[in-house]
Amino acid sequence: MLVQLVFASVATQPCSQTQEAILQQARKHNADSAITGALCYGYGIYLGAMEGERSQINRIYAEVLRDERHAHAQLLYFSEISERTFAHWPLGRVNLESLNPSAILKYIPQWPPQPEHWTAVSALAFLKDMVASASVVAR
Repeated sequence: MLVQLVFASVATQPCSQTQEAILQQARKHNADSAITGALCYGYGIYLGAMEGERSQINRIYAEVLRDERHAHAQLLYFSEISERTFAHWPLGRVNLESLNPSAILKYIPQWPPQPEHWTAVSALAFLKDMVASASVVAR
């Protein structure tokens, strides 16, 4: 059964090396496990989406919850899906700080972005907008 999960968390180590380590580790694992998704990062937060078989997505999210690089993780969305939104990316990335803040403020009530500012609807709309605008990059 194919599912999609979206979460937000606070970055405990706001360092580009930490983000690169997460991306590299997840990309290798995801490619081997037929998992797709995207990781948005910046302003001290992560907004992540992952798609794949239910048991694998549950396991990966449990790892996120235990990962010391994430704090205050919040599950925003979890649902069965018929097709992937991020089919082209084992783990695409979006640097939130490279976006015009107005592109983010369309989806959250106040600045700066925090995990609790995102709703399931706003997070999904933002992520789909990032795909549509070619803001998700593979490297």
